[in-house]
Amino acid sequence: MFKAAIRGKSKGLLDPRNGKYNAAIMKTLISIVCFTVISWATAAAQDPVKVAPGNYRVLLNNAHVRVLDFTLKPGQKIPMAARPMLTGSNGKTTTMTRKAGEAWWRGAESLAVENTGKTEIHNLIVELKK
Repeated sequence: MFKAAIRGKSKGLLDPRNGKYNAAIMKTLISIVCFTVISWATAAAQDPVKVAPGNYRVLLNNAHVRVLDFTLKPGQKIPMAARPMLTGSNGKTTTMTRKAGEAWWRGAESLAVENTGKTEIHNLIVELKK
């Protein structure tokens, strides 16, 4: 058990003898910390290059487009990121089967990616900025 003696005339904002310290101040501080952590995590989770740098390589990045080289080994998973079995941020799972050389379009959304096949996935992803 830990005991501490508080001496002096402080009664400042963080002094436990101040009745407001226990409830309102702690709730506010915890809310600020949680909001900051969640905001940072959400922002970081949106860029696939930051989420999975070993799987995404930036080939071109200018004012108009960003081109990514994406590879994913069989059985490998990537956490939620802004990208293309697919699990969207709404929890819905979609299985995609694509042929080599096939081009396809998908609107912007946050996705978790898993390669459930037996071969490596290799995609070139073009992100339009305008």
